[in-house]
Amino acid sequence: MSYKKRATKEQIEQLKRQELELLSNKLNLIEGLPHIHGWKWYKWAREIYTSMNREVFCTAANQISKSSTAIRKNIEWATNPEIWKRAWPTLAPGQKPNQFWYFYPTQDAATVEFETKWEPLFLPRNEFKNHPVYGWKEEYNKNHIHSIHFNSGVTIYFKSYEQKVTNLQTGTVYHITGDEEIPEPLLPEIQARLNATDGYFLSVFTATLGQLYWERTMEPKSKEEELHPNALKMSVSVYECKQYEDGSPSHWTDEKIQRAVERCSSPAEIQRRIMGRFVKSEGLRFHGFDRTKNISPKHLLPQHWLLYAGVDPGTGGEKAHPAAIVFVAVSPDFKKGRVFRAWRGDGQSTTSQDVLNQFKVMRGNLKFVLQIYDYASRDFFLVASRQGEAVTEANKDRDAGFGLLNTLFKNQMLAIQGEDPELEKLVSELCSIPTNAKKTDHFTDDISDALRYVCSSIPWDFADHETRVDENVVLAEQAIEPDKTGPALRREWFEGEKQLADDITDELDFWNDVAGT
Repeated sequence: MSYKKRATKEQIEQLKRQELELLSNKLNLIEGLPHIHGWKWYKWAREIYTSMNREVFCTAANQISKSSTAIRKNIEWATNPEIWKRAWPTLAPGQKPNQFWYFYPTQDAATVEFETKWEPLFLPRNEFKNHPVYGWKEEYNKNHIHSIHFNSGVTIYFKSYEQKVTNLQTGTVYHITGDEEIPEPLLPEIQARLNATDGYFLSVFTATLGQLYWERTMEPKSKEEELHPNALKMSVSVYECKQYEDGSPSHWTDEKIQRAVERCSSPAEIQRRIMGRFVKSEGLRFHGFDRTKNISPKHLLPQHWLLYAGVDPGTGGEKAHPAAIVFVAVSPDFKKGRVFRAWRGDGQSTTSQDVLNQFKVMRGNLKFVLQIYDYASRDFFLVASRQGEAVTEANKDRDAGFGLLNTLFKNQMLAIQGEDPELEKLVSELCSIPTNAKKTDHFTDDISDALRYVCSSIPWDFADHETRVDENVVLAEQAIEPDKTGPALRREWFEGEKQLADDITDELDFWNDVAGT
């Protein structure tokens, strides 16, 4: 009898030791691998963390761990070879996904985030700090965090949206993360880094810039305009963070949420910072512009319309003010106009001669009533004049120009032709620049400035400004009938106009110039 009691006691002691060992191991994992075990998960955060979708985009409220989720996912992917097998099944034996990029708005922000989040909260520590796979070592450059080198063979390089585009033009990258809203001009080069690796793109942000690209990605007005339709997309509100996935309550109580709501200055701020929705900035400089009303399908323009050109020579360079050119066609009665061609020299170091050459290539054989330029560039005037180009100083009254463009857009007197990547840049500018933006705020406004110069030089007729639709303007797409040939449609187009081309050769030359052929 006593033997059985001793055996039971020994078994209990053994179970206790095993339990203590398990708890100790669990504690070691929690302490040593916090990116996996150290923090509870929100349901939405877990979905982002485990997703194998090649594109994951999340607009989220402020301070709900969207950045923490992105950091944890980067560490997990950098230290888990099992994920590599699933993510890149065509890797050769021994090949590793050796390079990740993580973007912050500035290098200062990256350094602060590394020192307050990455290192103390999420990176492996204790015995895992020197682990053969989880181990890591940070590298600084000029007092800023530069990279994290993992013993697994992966290096996470910290990048910023302030960097020159040329600094992003090299590198074969397997995973890229954008923390906060990525400026649209950088996106093509960033995404191109993933082409060779068939890599993965993660972006988490609170939509504070209101850029058209991200609006079309997260809140498209139609299926046709949606960007990245196959991506995993989430809009996460504070209310989705009231409890963790295990059902336990989080620190986001109703009272705390209400205080956060009360700190918002407007309904749009509530939608953006509390509800995590993509909302355009309030008080846009070009508030009269509406994408649904002021963008027209690409179409031919009547030959007798008057053509105007605007040039902002800019200062060139990757971080400086880029040059911009815009062409506008206006009806002879000055009641309607179309922006039909544009160019912005993103990331290009351009001289006045470079800009003039670009202008000549775009112009071809087109004849302009006026060629307007930003008179701040005296050098451009000298270069153009010496080559026989007649250029006229722009009216740079900022308030008058903004008011004029808003009036033209509001009354649908001016439209922008669609289906052109350069004109899409103009649309993005019009949809993104706040009223109180300054040049030092780094908002891109180069094509819109050139457009402002052009439109301020045109004698618009506002007599019929209350008329919403001018019946004399018929888009080519609206005139198409199935039983008509192309030449018949074009002739029908011209029959409604007062001035017709006497020479069919001149007519064809004009259309070829407009079409860029």
